[in-house]
Amino acid sequence: MTINKPALVEELALYDVFENASKKDITLFLESFFDLIAAKVTQGDDVSIPGFGKFSKFQKQDGTFKPKFTAFKEFKDSVKSAA
Repeated sequence: MTINKPALVEELALYDVFENASKKDITLFLESFFDLIAAKVTQGDDVSIPGFGKFSKFQKQDGTFKPKFTAFKEFKDSVKSAA
């Protein structure tokens, strides 16, 4: 199953931290969060989220850049244990 942005908003709405937030506000938060990661990685910064992973900018041999995600051990372990 693929989880898209509206489904993520629905899931986030179930968390206490978003108890008083509208779905519009949660959508804005999610879009801003992704925009921030993209902007920082585009600038050449790594974005590291403890327990999850690291987003970085990777230069290929032909000189072009692509985004790279490296999952941290905690995230890998949680995926493995859920199998």
